[in-house]
Amino acid sequence: MNKKQFVAAFVIFSSILVSMVPSAQASSRSVDKIGLSLGLISEPAVSLLGYNLSYNLDNRLRVTAGYGSVSSSGSGFNIDVKTIGLNAKYFLLDWNFAPFVGAGASSISGTVTGTGDVGGIGVSGTGVLFSGLIGVDWQTSIGFLLGVEYALLFGKGIASGTGVPGFYFGWVF
Repeated sequence: MNKKQFVAAFVIFSSILVSMVPSAQASSRSVDKIGLSLGLISEPAVSLLGYNLSYNLDNRLRVTAGYGSVSSSGSGFNIDVKTIGLNAKYFLLDWNFAPFVGAGASSISGTVTGTGDVGGIGVSGTGVLFSGLIGVDWQTSIGFLLGVEYALLFGKGIASGTGVPGFYFGWVF
């Protein structure tokens, strides 16, 4: 499936879902403005688990700032990556359940060290990662927040157009 087919399928799927959800209309984004959420993989891009603070500027625009990390150890290595990110989402409909497009930027710093047989090897670095976002967001009238997104990543050392799926959930006050 190429990118055009993916986007077309996404728009059709989102439209079908929106028409099936009775509470999808009359957005709560103008009432409940501040949100806290947990993001998996793409929010902030790229982290296994991200902690996010968001603000709904109006029914159609949300900005989110987040902190995330990836830590892993294996046979002969340790990886520790920290991410601080900022993104903006534009909602295509004024409904609680709405598709969105967006963009983001993340500052990433990380260290990879060798242990055991590869001891003494260490690599550290920092960089900026940009992302284009598409997804579906649902902010209920009682404040529950749920979203699924796909992030196209761009940055030095990352192949242009590399994509990662993501998921977030939380609460909006």
